[in-house]
Parts: sequence; structure tokens; C-alpha cells
Amino acid sequence: MRSLILLLVVQACSSDAAVHQATCRPTDRSPYPASSPYLGVHAGPQQNDLVACDLADAYEPAWHALEGYGVAQPNTFSPDGQTTYVTTSEPTPDACTVFALDVATGETRWCVRLPGALGAAVSVDEDGDLYLTTTGAVRSLDADGGTRWSHDVIDALGAPSLAYGTQFTPDGLVATVTADGALLLLDRATGAARATLDLPSAFGFPKPGATSAPIDLGSLLPESISADLARVFGGAGQLLSVFTGSSGNYTDNTVGVAPDGTMYVIGYGPDAHTGALVQVKRGGPSDAPTLTPGWFVRTVEGSASSPSISPDGRWVKVTDGNASAAVLNPATAEASARLVDIGACDQNTDGDADPTVCAPAIVVPLVSGPALGASPVLDGGEQYLWDVQLADLLETEHADLRRLDGDQVVWETRLPDDAQWTSVVTLTDHHILGTTTRLTASDQSLLSIELPATASSDVVMIDRATGELVWSAPVTDDSASTVTVGEDGSLYVTLLGLVHGFATDTPIVGGVQRFVEPADRAEPE
Repeated sequence: MRSLILLLVVQACSSDAAVHQATCRPTDRSPYPASSPYLGVHAGPQQNDLVACDLADAYEPAWHALEGYGVAQPNTFSPDGQTTYVTTSEPTPDACTVFALDVATGETRWCVRLPGALGAAVSVDEDGDLYLTTTGAVRSLDADGGTRWSHDVIDALGAPSLAYGTQFTPDGLVATVTADGALLLLDRATGAARATLDLPSAFGFPKPGATSAPIDLGSLLPESISADLARVFGGAGQLLSVFTGSSGNYTDNTVGVAPDGTMYVIGYGPDAHTGALVQVKRGGPSDAPTLTPGWFVRTVEGSASSPSISPDGRWVKVTDGNASAAVLNPATAEASARLVDIGACDQNTDGDADPTVCAPAIVVPLVSGPALGASPVLDGGEQYLWDVQLADLLETEHADLRRLDGDQVVWETRLPDDAQWTSVVTLTDHHILGTTTRLTASDQSLLSIELPATASSDVVMIDRATGELVWSAPVTDDSASTVTVGEDGSLYVTLLGLVHGFATDTPIVGGVQRFVEPADRAEPE
């Protein structure tokens, strides 16, 4: 007993010198690299930006790369963890848009120009090959940036169109969905189409463009903001149209792939003011797959939220309401998080008697407006919510981040100094990662929307159990995507500057920042 007491005293006296170091132990399924904790935007069997890492208790800046480029999607990693891949805006007509960076230094290993890559994270398979969407094509590159294959994406008029993100199915195919609603399964080796399903036709919905027309919000911005957006993005129109739900596309979001291969897409619904989350059932072998429509969930028109699927495959979740009307007239904004019990809808034991229509099991209103980015749902219905309302950026009276079990609030957090949550949530074993932004008011507006004058942002770490702030550090911009985690537990913040871009007196910096554990910290006892 005296030895035990002595040990406790020694540990207590030396606790100031002890530090907690990051450990990551991912176990990802093929064809994803087994050792990478972060696989890509909402990728892998967990679909929730959930990484198997226990983070350190402090970090410091290591490098800042690609300043002057906007980065809308998270960076991903080579199988050996030594290279990270980033897609960017096109600040000049000849600018590269896909970069391979050295993890240790942030220096560019190679870059290529592929127009329209801004909206796509790079998916990486266990062989080290890369997959992404660009204007007019789904593409695969080798580890040196050379083209392996390109699959054309065209619209009904034969013009180059867009697809949104790439995911790997459990049997190794590449899944994507196009702007006009075609769900594609492509062969990973050749890019050949193995299956396709026209979602509006399959579910009897109107074609894109029949229900709404794109709105050019960029033309309504003050000159100082328009010039800043043009400097980083080459223009403001396409960027704002996606994030304000005014693109006119069937969807602006990635496909969700469940652990059993079933797929989910959110987009336009049965009429002009109704969206839909649709289920697509997968059958057949990988060389001859089949796609058939399942049920659909009615949603409020508009979403910047890809479907999230719980690790056990029971729940699928979306948030809705991110339509242009909510920006032009914030008082009309209506947005909710909708949790669907997949088994109940498959067996038609949900709240709607029609087997083709699924009623959500849980609906939680978003307090101040739509959420920009997919929010997680874990086993047991554990979920996290935040609101980023571009139409009301200076609103600070509501909770910034909430954890719920189903529809029951576990905790709510108000960020210090009237900061707001301005990224997608990344979950680790014990923490939540993201960016927060503080704004000051200006005397300028966009229609009836008050614009900020200045913006300042931080990367933050929140305790998952309590909602308390654990650590923070300044970053140059807000991130519209997820903070990613490398094999060594280092943090990466991709910087779009979407909220900073609305500030009249704060220029966008952009790029990606890496944070590492301090080199001079004491080792654990």
C-alpha cells in the first residue's frame, strides 16, 4: 500500500512535465489505404468525417502552403502518409488546381491543371492511385500526377458538366453523382461505366432546371468583395451558387455509400419547393452491378449537406433548407436535420404507409439557418449540429455547436468572444475539430443582409463529452470543409475563406496549414 501511495504522489508531482501525444490506429476497408486516418470527404464506412485518433493536447504551426488559392475540400494522403493531395481554385487561367505536397515541408512535389477540381477532394486507393471529379470528367491519376483514365461527364445538351466527389464502394468501384442527377459506378482500373441510373427519371421527379433557375449573387456584392473573390477564385458566381443553393443543379453534394453498398443522394424532389433524399439499392457482382431505386424522404428544398451514414449502417442523416430563397429572404429560412431509420424504411414500418416514401424517425430544427456541410450521425443516433447562415452572419445569440442523442440535447456550446462555427465537424476519439470565426459589423449590405467588416478565425479542439474548448490557434481564414488528421496525429486546415470573403476589409489568404506537436515538449513519464 505504501508503494502504491508513493507511486501516486510521484505521478502527481510529475504531471506538469507529462504530455499527451497523438496516436492513430485506423483500420480502413479496401480499397482505401489501411493506415490513413482521413480518407476524403465523408468517405469510408463511417461516412461521418470520423477518424480513429486520440489527439495530442497541444499543437503549433508547421507550414502554410498554397496561399492565394481557395481550398473548398479536405486534403487527403498517399498510402505511406508522406504526400498530401489538395484541390484548389483557379486564381489565374493557367493555374494548377491539383497539388501533391510534401507532408514534412509543405513544398509542392507536383501539380496539374484540371479545371473545376475545386469542388472535389482527391480519393486515394491502397495502390496509391488518385480519383477526382473536374469539369466534364471523372479522372484517375497515378501517384506522379499522370493521367490513368478520364470518363466524360456531359449534360443533356452534350456540353461538359460536373460530377460531385468520388467514393469507393465496398467492392472497389468508383461512385459519383452528376449535376443533372446521374448516379455512376465506374471501374477503378479503366474508368468504364459499370452502371448508371438517372435519378430524376427513376423517382419520377422533374429534371433539373424545370423547378428553379440559377441566381447570380456575385453580381450583387460590393466591389471590394467581388474583387477579392475574383483574385482567389477567378470570379464569385460558381462558388456562391453552390454554397447558397442557387446553382440550378440536381445536386451539389457527394453520394453517400453505406457499409452494405446501398447509396444515398440528396437533391431535387417531387415538386418545385420540395427536395428529396433518395435511396438506391445495389445488386449484382462488381463487373455487372445493378442500380434500382428504393424509397425517398421529402426534405425542404436545398442542401449543402451530403448524406451521413452511421458506422453500423442503421441511420442516414441530411440537413436541408439551403436554397437561394433563404439567402434572399432570411425570414423564410426553414432548415432541419433529418435522421432516417434505414431498417424501418426498408421494411415499411416507418411513419409513412407508402413503401416508396420514408418518414424520418427524428427531425431537429436548425436554429439560425441551414448548415453548410454534412454533420455526423453515429451509432445510437449520436449527432452533432451547427448552423452557418450566410444570410445572417452576425447572429451570435444561439448555441454554436450542439451534441444530441437522437433528439435529446446532451450539451450546447456558445463559443467565446461571439465566435461562430465555420467549418464541417471532424470527430476523433475524444474531440471535435473545426474552425471558428469572429466578425465585426460594416455599413454595407447584400440586399437586406448585413455584411461584416472584418473576420478572424481559429482552428479549435472541443471535448466531445462536454463541449468545452480544449485548444485553439489562429488560422488565416475559415474552412468550409473538415480539419484532417495525418498518420502522426498532425492537423491540417484547408482554407476556403467563404465567410472571410464576405468581410469588406479582410482579404482571403487561402491555402492549407499544418499543425504539429511541439518538438520541445517533455516526454510522458
